[in-house]
Amino acid sequence: MDLRKGLFLIFALLIFASSCGGGGGGSDGDGDDGGGDGDGGGNGNAELVPVRVFAGVPLDAPVDFENAGDGTGRVFIVEQRGTVRVIEPGGESGTFLDLQDKVFHSGESGLLGIAFHPEYENNGHFYVYYVADGPRRSVISRFTVGADPDIADAGSELVILEIPQPQATNHKAGQLTFGPDGYLYIATGDGGSSGSTSRDRTNLLGSILRIDVDNPDAGLEYGIPGDNPFAGNTQDWREEIYAYGFRNPWRFAFDPLSGVLFVGDVGDAAREEIDLIEPGLDYGWDVMEGSLCHNPPSGCDTEGLELPIFEYGRETGRAIVAGLFYRGGDIPELFGKFLYGDYVSGRLWALGWDGAAVTGNDEITAFEPFSVTAFGIDEEGEAYVCLIDGSVYRFALEGN
Repeated sequence: MDLRKGLFLIFALLIFASSCGGGGGGSDGDGDDGGGDGDGGGNGNAELVPVRVFAGVPLDAPVDFENAGDGTGRVFIVEQRGTVRVIEPGGESGTFLDLQDKVFHSGESGLLGIAFHPEYENNGHFYVYYVADGPRRSVISRFTVGADPDIADAGSELVILEIPQPQATNHKAGQLTFGPDGYLYIATGDGGSSGSTSRDRTNLLGSILRIDVDNPDAGLEYGIPGDNPFAGNTQDWREEIYAYGFRNPWRFAFDPLSGVLFVGDVGDAAREEIDLIEPGLDYGWDVMEGSLCHNPPSGCDTEGLELPIFEYGRETGRAIVAGLFYRGGDIPELFGKFLYGDYVSGRLWALGWDGAAVTGNDEITAFEPFSVTAFGIDEEGEAYVCLIDGSVYRFALEGN
């Protein structure tokens, strides 16, 4: 990998604006800047270690890590340049999908996410999010696996949704995943337009979208779930919107047990935040950044705006990378906790959540600065983290 290209084209990624300014508060409200106690995880987590895996697989700037849920034990890693790698349980790997001829790869743009249909084992359908040019837009497409289960049919593309984007290459977000309700959830950033789009419900930017890919409405390749918060509105608001008011919700995760949805929204000059997503709520950008006023910088009207459940300031990091709820069996100390990191500081934490409030935030490990790009789980629910240099680590207890 060309290091200069990786650092400029990829991360650019989350931090384009968040690395600017550097001012703004440094506390989560309890005086510790939201950074945890730094004891290696707390509650017995001191023996938690990241173990390098897939060292023989050449990965270029991985930005998403998923499994197909088909019982094969394979994992799929998205490379921002426009390719998806498949890795077998024994470590063999190959190119599952190559979209480099379609993908606009610059700054924070590229191939940014993949999601496998809940019935993938039977229908072979999966969905990707990529940025294309001419005109600049985000594309959500469905593909189908080919006769070889390790190679997708590149000619099977069905474009589900296209979202016009500003010419800026930043703030595209890009994750998509199926929720426990079977609907496809999609994260979009504000498009690099300084927040002017995020609270405008007549467009799809700065939002979490929710669509039904199995029951399309007339004239569309998808349907609007009847219980979407703005379904049937008369204000010309986009009915795909599930929640809005985000800057760059790079990654999000459902708890597979409770169904709770957390989003990590990358901040500007002052705050990184984790949001608990509820339908129809306004998460405040660009009036607010975290719990702080942003535009205007003081005296902002916060009525009707949803505050984060957790935030941290610039002493801790500058570009949040969420995250996953750990429900695996190998590390009991982490069970039920939300794992997340920060690209700029390289630090990783486990956030405790009891269903109503944050119960703790323990630092579990740290990598080099400018490194952490994505988290993922395998079919057993065990947790992994991807780094910009192409390395992947599995969380384990020391000695295991």
